[in-house]
Amino acid sequence: MLPLRQAADAGSERARPREWVVRRLARRVSRDLPANVVLVALSTGSEAAWSLPAVPSTVPQIRRGAVAFATAAGASAEMTDAVALAVSEAVTNAVVHAYAGEQPGVVSVQCRRDGERLIVEVIDEGAGVAAREDSPGVGHGLATIGALAQGLDVTSRSDGSGTVVRMSFDSSTRRPTAPTLEPLCALALEYVADVSCVDVVAGGVLRRAAAQVAGDQALTGWLRGAVPPAKPGTATWTALRERNARLVVHDPSVPRSPGGTGERLQLTWWLAVPVEGSDAAPAALWGLGGRDGGRPVPSDAVIRALVDAGGSDLAQEGQRAVLRARLALA
Repeated sequence: MLPLRQAADAGSERARPREWVVRRLARRVSRDLPANVVLVALSTGSEAAWSLPAVPSTVPQIRRGAVAFATAAGASAEMTDAVALAVSEAVTNAVVHAYAGEQPGVVSVQCRRDGERLIVEVIDEGAGVAAREDSPGVGHGLATIGALAQGLDVTSRSDGSGTVVRMSFDSSTRRPTAPTLEPLCALALEYVADVSCVDVVAGGVLRRAAAQVAGDQALTGWLRGAVPPAKPGTATWTALRERNARLVVHDPSVPRSPGGTGERLQLTWWLAVPVEGSDAAPAALWGLGGRDGGRPVPSDAVIRALVDAGGSDLAQEGQRAVLRARLALA
């Protein structure tokens, strides 16, 4: 059995209840680890860390370790479930994408408690999820993590090759609201599009705040609950980074992604428009789209009007009125 090194604050023989729980879970984790794997640390205190081979069997092992840590930290069942799923996605991404075409390297996971929050970092030493723009599965995994965590940050390692996926979890599970931006969906459907949604920037990820599909309540409900895209390098995130609109027109000769938003809504085009807040920082992303047999691709004049409006504070009714006037004349 793999040696398990308890941290100094693991407790005395009279372990507290949480420590007893995590010790039992830790034994379950260590029981499945191969002999050549080093478990860096597993603590019943405020931190824990593991380094394991980036192979498929590592995913459930690390998930159990993360669940043990969350349980010991007193996380609710809902938060613990979110940690388990998000960690599984992040480690799976590292296993599948970080060392593609190479011998599997190492994936490291660090957990720590920060007040009422749990911080989890998944670190690889390979190409990393941010660098592999040709990996179609990465975006879905990050989007799933963004829907589960309250914060998500994907960065390159400062001390060498690889990527750090940093997730934070807390008890704040309420869906974001943007009442002053929600009218943008109705405005889009009135003048430009068949489909529209508003995703607010929160905790380093996009979170859906509003959505509407013309004449279809069922699809409106589906789009409202869909996870916004999260892959670095996509048109959506390029629009935010460059603070300029990005238009994507579907090529009929190219099959749509099965089960994706384009297929589900039968989109023929999609326009992503960044919306600035009162502090001039990106506050949201406004999505507008046309469906088969519906609205045509917007003209340059319409796109320019939308871009200009996005640079103003569209949370103000006066700015939305100006945009309506421009769209009516475009």
